[in-house]
Amino acid sequence: MLLSFFLLLLAQGVAQPGPTTVAVDLPAAIQLAQEGHDAEALSALQKIAAVDPNDHLTRLWIANVYARMGHADLAEAIYHSIVIEDPRNVDAWVGLGTVLLRQDRISEGLDALRRAEELAPQNPNVWAALASAYQLSGDTLQSISYRQRLATVSPTVVNRMDLENARREHGHRFESQTFGEDYNGRTPTTRGSDLALSYRVSETFRVIGRGQLQRKFDRTENRFGGGAEWRWTPWGTVSGQVLVNDNNRVLPQRDYMGRVDYGYHRATYSGTLRYFDFFGANTMMFSPAVTVAVTPRWTGALRYAFTTTDTAATTGIESHTFEIRAAHEIKPRIWARGGYISGIENFDQFSIDHIGEFRAKTATGSVQILFPSLTSIVGSYDYQWRKNGVHMGRVYVSLVQAF
Repeated sequence: MLLSFFLLLLAQGVAQPGPTTVAVDLPAAIQLAQEGHDAEALSALQKIAAVDPNDHLTRLWIANVYARMGHADLAEAIYHSIVIEDPRNVDAWVGLGTVLLRQDRISEGLDALRRAEELAPQNPNVWAALASAYQLSGDTLQSISYRQRLATVSPTVVNRMDLENARREHGHRFESQTFGEDYNGRTPTTRGSDLALSYRVSETFRVIGRGQLQRKFDRTENRFGGGAEWRWTPWGTVSGQVLVNDNNRVLPQRDYMGRVDYGYHRATYSGTLRYFDFFGANTMMFSPAVTVAVTPRWTGALRYAFTTTDTAATTGIESHTFEIRAAHEIKPRIWARGGYISGIENFDQFSIDHIGEFRAKTATGSVQILFPSLTSIVGSYDYQWRKNGVHMGRVYVSLVQAF
């Protein structure tokens, strides 16, 4: 559509010598915008628009550049003026809907994009925008339907991956993990496994069943339980979990967990409260964390955890954990992750040797492979330095299957 309109401008320029220079300058300005030279492109486009304020194509590109520069309000005003003057301009409706979504005006954004769909029901750009809009609104099934159309018509790696990721997030999930710990000195090796099933009851509610088996310090123990997850907004979830076995001596006899997650644009904030009841001791944990998508291929995460432990002999033993992690998409379907933790490295495997003032340093690295079958496999390795010269190496293998 943009190309045909641009050709029309060139044809008009041949017939009218006056505007020829403007028409010839437009491709150069568009090229600057496509190459990411936003300031130069904006200046050139504004000069062209000053000569012919009725040039919708130039104004459309000005709005596109403003949107990319983060000036959603300026972009919105231009898109809106274009659709008033030319109500059948699909690109302007898509642009307007997109900047409204960026301002968290989801309902208005959907209205604009539905108008674009009425004008161009087979336009892939409209489908892509609607897929994102429905995802933000919490209508995952509608989002998946548009991503399915995109992947069918244009089966690019990006479109296929977007569809797979949406299905992974929406579907039921079976999760399994096995791990082994080896220590220097005389400490026995540890072996363990963790199984969970997350079943989606509705668009907003899941139930979870979970079981753990572990052999540590020459004791074989297990615990079982379950939980639930409620998506109270399209961007926020509340979840809870209980795991119990009153015969445990190394693992907690009771483990109660509550968690809140809230996503805002490229960041996800979380807060976790957890209570561990051991044989002869108990620990309370509170942990805030944030994960940020720095770019589509890079993410970073920070986590802090505060624990306080009471035993029969001492109360209020405090411990502090600091964690930093990063992840990078090496290539489509393959992610590499690394991190460093000072303190307790994993509360899902919290055991009696971690209570109290636990001092350790842990370096961790992993590789995740995503398969088109909605299978995810992760291989991880942790190396930990504890006090008194104790070192530990841990290997994880995890599998997640969505269905």
